[in-house]
Amino acid sequence: MNSSFIIQPAKLATEAADLYIEVKSHGFSYIIMENNLCLALAIYHWKAGCTDEQAGVFIHQVIAEQPVLLQKFNKVYVIYGYSQTILVPHQFMSGNENKAMLDLVFGDGRESVINTDFIYQLGIHNIYSVPSNIDTAVRRYFDSATFTHLFSLLPQVIKGGGSHLYCIFNTGQLTVLLQKEGKLQAIQNFFYKTPEDAAYHLLNMCRSFETNVNDVTLHLSGMIDAASALYAELYKYFLHIFFAALPEEFEYPEKITKHPTHYFSHLFAIAKCV
Repeated sequence: MNSSFIIQPAKLATEAADLYIEVKSHGFSYIIMENNLCLALAIYHWKAGCTDEQAGVFIHQVIAEQPVLLQKFNKVYVIYGYSQTILVPHQFMSGNENKAMLDLVFGDGRESVINTDFIYQLGIHNIYSVPSNIDTAVRRYFDSATFTHLFSLLPQVIKGGGSHLYCIFNTGQLTVLLQKEGKLQAIQNFFYKTPEDAAYHLLNMCRSFETNVNDVTLHLSGMIDAASALYAELYKYFLHIFFAALPEEFEYPEKITKHPTHYFSHLFAIAKCV
C-alpha cells in the first residue's frame, strides 16, 4: 500500500463537513469538503496484483492511519469504481435478473454484493457488483453513508454537445467515458501496461462507436503528466487534448494547487454530481 498524496491540517473539525470516499480495485481516495471549501485530501494506491482480500486489509490500514475518517461528518458518500457494471435502459430493467446479467457479461467468479443506481437524467440503470469483503470492510466504518458508483456520476461531468473522451488514469488502469454528439455511448475500465495499450483502448472505443477521432475532445485526469511517454503516445492520435481542471465553484488549499490539478480533478468533479 502506498500513499500518493495526504493533504490535511493537523487539527480538523468535521461536524459540518462532507466526506467523499472513492474505492476502486487499485486504491482508496477521499476528500473532505465544507461549504465548497476543500479541507483535506488523500489518495492511496494498492500494490500491483493486489487481490480483493488484500485490498480489504488495506482499507482497514487506511482507516487506522487516518483517524480523521472516524470523526463525525455532516454527510458521507461512498463511490465504488469496480469494473463489474452494466448500464441498462429503464424499459429493460428487471430487478430479478440483475445477477444473471452481470454473470453473463463478467462470469460468476467471486462473492459480491450487487447494487443498482438509477441515472434519471438518462433513463438508465447502473447495475454493479462490489466484492463482498470490500463492501463489508467499508460498511464497518461507514454503514450510514450514501453509496453509489463512479459510472453513475461520470455522465454528469461532461456538459454540452460534441464528442468527448473523459479519462481517469491510475497506475495500470484507465477509466474512460465516451460521449458522442452529446449522447453517452460507453463507460469502461481498462488495464494497460504500456502507453500503446492505453492509446489502443481509446482508439478502439472510438472505432467501436463510429466516432471520428479528429472530432473528439480528450479530457485527461488522474496520474498522467504532459512530459510522459503516455501523453506523447496519445498526442500522436488526438488533436484536441486538455487536462481536466478543478471545478471553479470550489476553493482549494495551496498544497493542492501547487500540484498538477488534473491529478485530483475527477474527485471534485464527481463530488459535484453526488
